Amino acid sequence: MANALGLSIGATQLVATADDSQSQPVVRSSILTLHEDGPPEVGVPSHPGLTLTGFVGRVGDPVGIVAADGSVHRAEWALTEAMRVLIADAASAAEFTAPPALSASIPAHWSPQTVATLRDAIDRVPALAPGGRQLKLIPDARAALESLATGPGVPDRGVVVVCDLGGSGTSITLADAARGFQQIGQTVRFVEFSGQQIDQMLLTQVLTDLNQDPEGTTSVGALTRLRDQCRLAKERLSGETATSVPVALPGITTDVRLTRAELEDHLRGPLSSLINAIQDTVERNGIHPANINAVASVGGGANIPLVTQQLSERMRVPVITGPQPQFAAAQGVALLATRPDLPPQDATAMRPVEQPPGDATMMRPAPTGTGTFAAPVAAAANDAPELAWSQDDSAPDLAPLQETGYQSGYSTGYTVDLDDEYQGPAEPTTARPELQFSHEPYAADDDYDY
Repeated sequence: MANALGLSIGATQLVATADDSQSQPVVRSSILTLHEDGPPEVGVPSHPGLTLTGFVGRVGDPVGIVAADGSVHRAEWALTEAMRVLIADAASAAEFTAPPALSASIPAHWSPQTVATLRDAIDRVPALAPGGRQLKLIPDARAALESLATGPGVPDRGVVVVCDLGGSGTSITLADAARGFQQIGQTVRFVEFSGQQIDQMLLTQVLTDLNQDPEGTTSVGALTRLRDQCRLAKERLSGETATSVPVALPGITTDVRLTRAELEDHLRGPLSSLINAIQDTVERNGIHPANINAVASVGGGANIPLVTQQLSERMRVPVITGPQPQFAAAQGVALLATRPDLPPQDATAMRPVEQPPGDATMMRPAPTGTGTFAAPVAAAANDAPELAWSQDDSAPDLAPLQETGYQSGYSTGYTVDLDDEYQGPAEPTTARPELQFSHEPYAADDDYDY
């Protein structure tokens, strides 16, 4: 019988699941649609409304999200409202006999200020504290490890590298297995390897094969649908060697063949850079490669065979992943919801480990620094379309908003007055000089010139 409900918060997906093995995860795109004539929706909307996107990555931003009607909404309000709606849907499907314990996994790379902003917004919503129990916030790396610990299992000593390959980027977290997966150092956000970027690569290949210029294609809706078909093809290629992408553009209706080899050609460069970043993270935290006992590969990108192969070859340790790695954080955080040894006040951050002399992991004190960092990229990840690694709520392209039926000042109860200064917590800068390290302890990657 289910007693708890876990929710994973991702830039492209929100997933809710109960803590029993029988429950099916409820998966929605990170889209909130407000309707004047009905309740809000999460995911691809069933009919036109006031749609808000990109709010997960904007939590704590003093600049609100501007909707199509000109209204401005704080990102943390949009996220908590999406959480409320999704939790209600998942709780109804799970048929709880009593108010469940709630917990949510948050991006491990979030700053304490961002977590505090979301915490404050959640505490304003009584529905997110059923039975008077506060909703727990737990870093997604810790939640994913809890899921993997129940099966297939993780080492009980040494250091585990958590590699969370998501839709908008990859997060690298080091955890001390012998100390309850306490975090070592800071989570590194690597934006050069993401589901969105791979989708865009495949879209560009398909258009090139058809002698079409992406910049010259005028039908935005048709391109959006084609990009979604490329995402589905990418997912199929995790289990197949070839697939077809149906194309429906103005004046063109055909199928384009894609192979796994072509997908892997697109992946090799960014994946090599990702593994370089993992190795740099290990070295920056003073950890000898011999003390890395496993890589835990989670997120939708963990389904790609080449990812597992390259991580294993270059890190020279077992790569652990579950049968549905895209749901690992949601499943793990549901299991942690009722744990008495993880109270809410201790669940909002994974703390760096203080190493005593002679510790078995041979970790030297990590250099001090600020927050997380992203590797240099040619373009910001936020410029890419909001597409997920995997999206269950498939539907036609979003219908255009109607000019009638909305008032300019559509109220959500949490809009921003542009004349007022929002006094939210400011994000600290994460800029610092780039560090270069030798990779001699690891296997060299001869196929990529770095």
